[in-house]
Amino acid sequence: MQKKSGQADTRYGVPPEEIRRRTAAFQEILRKKGIDLALVRQNADLYYLTGTVQDGHLLVPARGEPAFLVWRVPDRAALESPLSRQYELSSLRDLPSMLQDLGLADSARIGLEMDVLPASLYLYYSQRTWPGAEFFDISPLLRHVRRLKSPWELSCIKEACRQVRQAVSMVPEFLKPGITELELSAAVEGELRKRGHCGLLRMRIWNQEIAMGQVLSGPNAAVPSWTNTPLGGKGPHPAFGMGASSRPIQKGEAVSIDIGGWANGYCCDQTRLFSLGQPPELINTSYTVAKNILRILEERMVPGISCEEAYQAGIDYADSKGLLENFMGYRESKVRFIGHGLGIELDEFPFVARGNKMILETGMIIALEPKFVFPGIGAAGIENTYRVGKDGLERLTSSPEEIVIL
Repeated sequence: MQKKSGQADTRYGVPPEEIRRRTAAFQEILRKKGIDLALVRQNADLYYLTGTVQDGHLLVPARGEPAFLVWRVPDRAALESPLSRQYELSSLRDLPSMLQDLGLADSARIGLEMDVLPASLYLYYSQRTWPGAEFFDISPLLRHVRRLKSPWELSCIKEACRQVRQAVSMVPEFLKPGITELELSAAVEGELRKRGHCGLLRMRIWNQEIAMGQVLSGPNAAVPSWTNTPLGGKGPHPAFGMGASSRPIQKGEAVSIDIGGWANGYCCDQTRLFSLGQPPELINTSYTVAKNILRILEERMVPGISCEEAYQAGIDYADSKGLLENFMGYRESKVRFIGHGLGIELDEFPFVARGNKMILETGMIIALEPKFVFPGIGAAGIENTYRVGKDGLERLTSSPEEIVIL
């Protein structure tokens, strides 16, 4: 079994102490749950625990050092990850013998990322690699560890927020009568790319896809899509039926710009509203309600409150203004949340959602996005990214909140 060696480049990668802290926290949960060994394959989880997304099998025992068996590309993994036990995995057929050499072949209780692992791989591991072992879903456990962000992770998210503020400040230069949603989206995305954005945002939930955000105008902003988001949009084609379309933006229409920044693997989320001339009065009034909901949640969301309680506070205020039918989608297309955690992925713990009893804790990162949808007219909403501090929410996104009327 050939060990790969290299000097990890710490200039832009995940600091080694971050990897050690995360691994220790994950192993503590494995021990509490009585799981002998966790196998990690998914890119977001690999990045979190290794500092790289090079394709491999990360083996995390409940006690002892992890081992990273890398298929593609071992040399890059050795340079990007500070893990000391890295080995080249030439073929999946070699996995059983490598596990034997590492003393991990006889593990009786194995953890897998069952929310994202393909069924074919599950069958391979359960029938051929560890036959007779008992298998458990470790995704909730790992996502639980990831819910609290370190100072280093917070610095990455803050950089993503600065990136978004700079890109959104350029919108008045781009937004002219006749420009299409796709053209405006490309211009904003170009500004993000110039500032280091990788060009995509990760989502964990199965079959959910998003690029860098949604740029939606007028009635298109009220078109629902398959994604679990309050706004959908027609999109460029039924093959990707969400987001910006080739529709020209008209005067008097609200333009919702919902984009995510990205820095060092971490994202933020922000929505702001623009308009060429005065938007419909319904857009103005509902946007004020959306901002008021943010203020209510900013005041109430302190450590110790449940996500369910915060969600209900937003619902109650929208209802008191006669806008519940349009809140977070229209009728049957509603989503059942007002906010979501984020970090490496856009849909991390916690979710400010109906029935979610998870308690807010200092160090969580949350995007709150109260939005209203009016079929045939458009959408009005706002979104900020926050850190849960010891005294409450600390806003990280900083673009001006008023509707920008051009």
